[in-house]
Amino acid sequence: MASTQTASRFLIAGAGIGGLSAAIALARDGTPIQVLERAKTHSTHGAGIQLGPNATKILDDWGVLERLSSKAVISEGIAIGDGLTGEHLATVPFGEAARRRYGAPFLLVHRHDLHQALAETARDLPGVEITMDCEVLAYKQSPDEIDLTTTKGSVCGRALIAADGLWSRLRPQIDAGVALQFTGKTAWRTLVDPGDLPEPLRGPQTGLWFGKGAHLVHYPVCGGEKINVVAVARERSGERAEGWNQEADPQSLLTCFESWDEGVAHIVRSGAAWRKWSLYYHPPLRAWTHGSVTMIGDAAHPVLPFLAQGGGLAIEDAAVLVKVLKEFDGDPAHAFRQFERVRIGRTSRTGYESRRMGKIYHMGGVLRLARNFILRRQSPETLLKRLDWLYRFGADTG
Repeated sequence: MASTQTASRFLIAGAGIGGLSAAIALARDGTPIQVLERAKTHSTHGAGIQLGPNATKILDDWGVLERLSSKAVISEGIAIGDGLTGEHLATVPFGEAARRRYGAPFLLVHRHDLHQALAETARDLPGVEITMDCEVLAYKQSPDEIDLTTTKGSVCGRALIAADGLWSRLRPQIDAGVALQFTGKTAWRTLVDPGDLPEPLRGPQTGLWFGKGAHLVHYPVCGGEKINVVAVARERSGERAEGWNQEADPQSLLTCFESWDEGVAHIVRSGAAWRKWSLYYHPPLRAWTHGSVTMIGDAAHPVLPFLAQGGGLAIEDAAVLVKVLKEFDGDPAHAFRQFERVRIGRTSRTGYESRRMGKIYHMGGVLRLARNFILRRQSPETLLKRLDWLYRFGADTG
């Protein structure tokens, strides 16, 4: 017979941003948690991540921001430019403007630093167990129990949260009717030393450069010791790379930026060890929930990176999930259905807006000229206000 704690614990598949966020949110509310992660160790690799006020406000409530303080960079804004000409087009102000408007900062961090802060916070909470090198393969459920099949045997609990990412092993058991669709575009990433870039490009802000069929993003991470560079362009070879950390030939990337402004193209040439991942679109699922099983983050609602909200949505999911569980007195089957109803509107809008922004970033010809004309005439305050729907988030609104 299972122990009382085993029978009441929630199981979480995946110890990424979403899984650890869910562990923190639930454990703070007194729920025993077991997190099962297929990797043997927490990776020190990964790209940078931009955390908007919608996410950092939650992380501050959890005490995670304090652990991140020495590694995070408070963003002063987004400087938007035309990569083909090097012209500055517009600025979205963050810094104190974002803190005053949204009650939290906009942060630039390395994914490893965020992951470490989440893992340390989770481990310090009573009732949290993190099991590495244990992949969840499938589940069965009865009215009172979830039984997981893992690479280390059977694990039982009261409910299951699938936070196993874009390539979720558990998603097909919940909704087998929708498959990932390759967008034809690939993202490349690297880290460069600040000294390799001109002074105007080293500041505490995000640089966003538009080009025909491609765009470039750069911002400081690791407390400003490194610059994270991400380039997105059409995959000319048609090759698809599953996963987030594939080796990349920099020459194939450089050819995409040959016609760009020399100063902007220099950013790409400064990178040495490039990694890449293919961008996939996932149509909305028919269901995130099956009884006492639900999905969060990229497993439930993967989004393209053009609004930098993949990690933020996963953090929001965790905050909303624990609130809904309280409303339903800890009954996971009913709470999970409500959680899906509460979250579907916001996540769908974010997915749609991310795809739309990707099209705007990559415009060419007359559309590019029209986009630039409009951006030049937008005040910083107007551009920030247009993001209110994204950054003014509360767990009570979903």
